[in-house]
Amino acid sequence: MFNYQNVAVKLAASLAIVLIHLCYVLPANAVTQKLQINGANGYKVETTFSYDAGSNSSAIAEQGKGATQAIDNLTVSFYDPSGSMVASYDNIVDGIAQGNYFEFNYDPATQKLLGEIDLGGEFAGEIYLKGDVDQELSLIMVKPSGEEEVIDRLLF
Repeated sequence: MFNYQNVAVKLAASLAIVLIHLCYVLPANAVTQKLQINGANGYKVETTFSYDAGSNSSAIAEQGKGATQAIDNLTVSFYDPSGSMVASYDNIVDGIAQGNYFEFNYDPATQKLLGEIDLGGEFAGEIYLKGDVDQELSLIMVKPSGEEEVIDRLLF
């Protein structure tokens, strides 16, 4: 006797295998971009981020904590004038922005930062980059007291 349940299970398993195979045959257009900004006082900021180029033909704008719209991962690292890394932060991990003040704007067509930027840490003892790309970006150290000190200025 013909068993419909057996056929349904085999069909579902075959379909799952085909779908998994298609994921590997047709990979996403993932792009990893690295940017470096040098400061007037010798500090250096490097950021590496990845996004799906196939779904993002216009400018990318991310802001605040929580699920992102376009960027999958973003790491920012800060180096002092001697070249030693002073801090590194994973601002976006698996499509989730980690910081409350996070802000990032990027144009994939020109491969340039746009507008307001706020990358890095948020708390006492941490460092972050903030400002407007069209004007000036400031590299800011948050002292243990919570007071903020501009340690470098970065111009484009």
